[in-house]
Amino acid sequence: MNSRRNEPFRYTINPPMTCWIEIKSIDLKPVNSKLAEAELIDISKSGCRIQTGLNLHAAEHSIGAAVHFQLSEESYTFPGEIRWQNPHGAELFHYGLSLQLTVEEKEKINVELRALAAARRIVVM
Repeated sequence: MNSRRNEPFRYTINPPMTCWIEIKSIDLKPVNSKLAEAELIDISKSGCRIQTGLNLHAAEHSIGAAVHFQLSEESYTFPGEIRWQNPHGAELFHYGLSLQLTVEEKEKINVELRALAAARRIVVM
């Protein structure tokens, strides 16, 4: 799957922060899954990149997911779709998620990301 990123800013989380991924559907079939721990590597208003030891075989399947994370003091859960998967080292995988956010959610997360960038907790790429 290819990335179609075109937003002006992507914020790198340094060091990566703990997040959780929840698989919601595989090939458009709903599934119930537990939260799996992952690390949030970068984020923008329309997507994020996470790292986990799970091999979800995203190249062979359409995977709907929700990512759960906390920025500052606010917790977020955003639905999305895994767009790509790449191996990272011997035991980890990076995933690109396209997030399905409302206009209000995009603005709210943008404000938080700018505040974290000003506090030097994240880096603007």
